[in-house]
Amino acid sequence: MRNIGTTTGAILVCGVFVFGAGVAGAQEPGASRVSPFEHLDAPRIGLPDGAGEAPMRELCPDVTDMCQRYWAYTGYFVRNATIPTRHRELLILRTAWLSRGDYIWGRHDVIGKEAGLTAEEIARVTAGPDAPGWDDFERALLAAADELHASRFISDATWNVLAEGYTDDELRQVVLVVGNYTQLAMFQNALGAQLPAGFPGLPDDSDR
Repeated sequence: MRNIGTTTGAILVCGVFVFGAGVAGAQEPGASRVSPFEHLDAPRIGLPDGAGEAPMRELCPDVTDMCQRYWAYTGYFVRNATIPTRHRELLILRTAWLSRGDYIWGRHDVIGKEAGLTAEEIARVTAGPDAPGWDDFERALLAAADELHASRFISDATWNVLAEGYTDDELRQVVLVVGNYTQLAMFQNALGAQLPAGFPGLPDDSDR
């Protein structure tokens, strides 16, 4: 099994450790990623074909009531969300990076490029909202993902930028997209979803 490393990103402010973007007093850009874990080399739930891959529909088959309802929910963000596809993919990729969602990153590296993101922009997602090259709105989107990851909250400064370009329903979508893909990363990592051949996982420098 391969170790997926981390950096804490923690600083001491007035005797209290604070983490990530959007937290008052923080001096380092970006949010702390989740703690390192041993990436599973095989799924924890047996698959009929025994091929060692774990397509998500087999890890959570939609013949079960729970999984059927979950796929209907998560499918909304792919088929029916009204925020621009490029914006959605930035949120998903940043959430995958912060959550060490190897499977999500691999899938959405491909989907993001189909949505118009360049390979350079996808690589830049790992550097977070403070990386040069983002416009103000994209920077706020990435900051929202960081803040939700770090504190389960979005700061007024970030919210106000997003509110200039989004409807109330689209603002709700920002929170729900980040929350959904955080949950999906937990599910995929814990059950051992394996990327199909040919899909890139997290970048090689994901230990930072």
